[in-house]
Amino acid sequence: MKIPGKGLGAVYDGNAALKIEASEEPMEQTKVHEQARKRPESIPVAEKLPKAAWKPLPLLVTSIFVVAAIVVVTLMSYAQLVMVNDQAVSLRNDLNELKSEETKLMAQYELAYDLQEIEAQMLSSGQMNKIQSWQTYTLELAEPDQVEYYQGSGIKEKVISFAKDFVNGVKEYF
Repeated sequence: MKIPGKGLGAVYDGNAALKIEASEEPMEQTKVHEQARKRPESIPVAEKLPKAAWKPLPLLVTSIFVVAAIVVVTLMSYAQLVMVNDQAVSLRNDLNELKSEETKLMAQYELAYDLQEIEAQMLSSGQMNKIQSWQTYTLELAEPDQVEYYQGSGIKEKVISFAKDFVNGVKEYF
């Protein structure tokens, strides 16, 4: 960057120092020295940028509000998650307490009723009978199942089969 002036060939080298060549007018040299003493860091930011750049951009403001809203919603979600987790832990503890209480109550219930005594009383009064050997049947499942399928060829046989099934159904119902 060259500094304007009559007959000046000064160049800014980035260290805020100027190289000044001989000039015919001493006034201009003092102005150049004054400008050289001013450092770019000492110039206010408002003077560096045009005024249009200092107006807040609507997109920037909107994005800041959106990010702030997302942060707030995320924090609220975490708070709700912590509360729900605490409730779940509390409910699990309640469930464990209820299961242990159920076990105690079932033991007390079983002690309250003596099933052998009830069976002896019912057999002696005649309200209940001991099972007889003819009332039990043992299934043999060693052999594979077999199905016998009889197919009648005529309508007469089908009508007879239907009538038998109907009569058996009525007998079973009554």
